[in-house]
Amino acid sequence: MNKILMVALFTLMVGRLEAQLILPADSDNGRLVNLSNLAKDSETMIALVFGQSNAANRGQTPYTPHNASVFNYYEGKLYRAKDPLIGNTGGGGSVWTHLADMLIDSGRYKKVVLVPIAIGGSEIACWTSGDCAKKLDRTLAVLDSQHISLTHIFWHQGETDNLNNTTKAIYKEHLATIYKTVRKYQSADFYIALASYHPSAINKPLGVDSLIRNAQQEFISENKSVVKGPDTDQLIYAIYRYDSVHFSDFGLKAFAQLWMKAIKERKE
Repeated sequence: MNKILMVALFTLMVGRLEAQLILPADSDNGRLVNLSNLAKDSETMIALVFGQSNAANRGQTPYTPHNASVFNYYEGKLYRAKDPLIGNTGGGGSVWTHLADMLIDSGRYKKVVLVPIAIGGSEIACWTSGDCAKKLDRTLAVLDSQHISLTHIFWHQGETDNLNNTTKAIYKEHLATIYKTVRKYQSADFYIALASYHPSAINKPLGVDSLIRNAQQEFISENKSVVKGPDTDQLIYAIYRYDSVHFSDFGLKAFAQLWMKAIKERKE
């Protein structure tokens, strides 16, 4: 098999993995729980999580939280959470199940409700005018119809826009549109991770895009209730990324610890 064909087949395989949206199956009915667990209080986190594959289910190994009070919300129903999370794309693990266990184990929260809508491979423009934007608006509308108030909003995206050479101005413009959409429905703190690394960006130092990072940092500093999330461009070595792009089991734990740090610093 020639090298060009091998690359094409690999790209097709990755694309299919990214496009695999996890939907509820009949076997998930045994995980359904009462929506009363969505009651907002100081001991419950209800978090919308979105972005591209590293916010989705592309971690190395699926993880099941050891705490029974970690839940997965999807289109009006609530399930006990386990990877792959319903509502995300990808069939692997996620950072969010690890984070939920860490939050509960630390005593910061007693319950964590995840609202996952991340789409692998998505560029930021998809979240302002494409299928991603429709998914975001529909999710927010359903939450609003059920009078569910988020406590946190977590955004991790930037790798595709690194490859697309998106300008700082355009990236910030799209972030502003996403922020405006969210604010039509919810007032929770909006955490933006610093994320741009992609190993295929070979013309940029360490595969990191300074324009995307600057756009993210400027948007955080210019907007109230927008909070700096983890800087995952720090986690670029092989031990953190099992396929050079997505997080290994070790990397998922390190990623979750960075989210923990951001949440803790905001509370303090």
